[in-house]
Amino acid sequence: MSSSQSSAAGLELVRAESRHVGEMGRICYEAFKDLHDRHHFPLDLPSAAVARQVLGMMVSRSDFYGVVALLDGQVVGSNFLSLSDSVAGIGPVTVEPCHQGKDIGLALMQDVVDHGRRRGIERIRLLQETMNAGSLSLYASMGFDSREEVAYLQAAAAPAGDPSVRPVTEQDLPAIEQLSVDIYQASRRNEVAAAIRHDFSPLLRRRDGRVTGYLIPGLLGHGVAESEDDACALIGEMARRLPPHAARFFCPVRQADFFRRVLKMGCRTIKVWTLMTQGPYEAPREVWMPSVLY
Repeated sequence: MSSSQSSAAGLELVRAESRHVGEMGRICYEAFKDLHDRHHFPLDLPSAAVARQVLGMMVSRSDFYGVVALLDGQVVGSNFLSLSDSVAGIGPVTVEPCHQGKDIGLALMQDVVDHGRRRGIERIRLLQETMNAGSLSLYASMGFDSREEVAYLQAAAAPAGDPSVRPVTEQDLPAIEQLSVDIYQASRRNEVAAAIRHDFSPLLRRRDGRVTGYLIPGLLGHGVAESEDDACALIGEMARRLPPHAARFFCPVRQADFFRRVLKMGCRTIKVWTLMTQGPYEAPREVWMPSVLY
């Protein structure tokens, strides 16, 4: 992407590069810390160092498009668009706290939406933190529709290991793709393949000789399952294998029976988000768990 001048005086949008990661990570951490401290919620990114690690990973990957906002040459915000599969996901979008309210977030959002449209992507999605009324209004004004209330949960470990659950390998990708198409109504094969490459610890469950569910842990993870039993087995085993800060997942609240079941397992709701979409939307079937992107 070549530099493009925004309508805001002195604001320039440029493609995110490794040289921007230091300031991008600091701003990402401070922007979310400011929001979470005001509402007394725990931080998703516990330090600026972790934020830099996450954004640096996204900048380095060809399946993410990143944009940086420069105000008079200084980094003041950033945004990303995932491009792994046919549905694109937005985030994280962050703006320096002292520069919020100046339409910088709007410029960053419009840039990634325009990039997706130029690539011919019809379906763009994101998860919005319900405590952030400003972002809800911004996304709605840009044409995003609210679809689902989604709880972000701390997983509880199963009391014993489950031999039907194991790590996903490259050889499992055809079955993973079929499962995501059947349940999620969209292929997420490339996203799962990237999760294998980047050590995101994706797990699958085999039952009756076939793959019946998979789950990638954490904010950037997602999962689908043919039954609540399959999903709960994946969640319980994930929490057995990973430290608590990594063993987290999303659950659409409208899946009322499944939501109650994971709570009964001992899973704990951290906060609630809203799934929002632009373009055609096909509601998933069976049991599904989105990522922070969609």
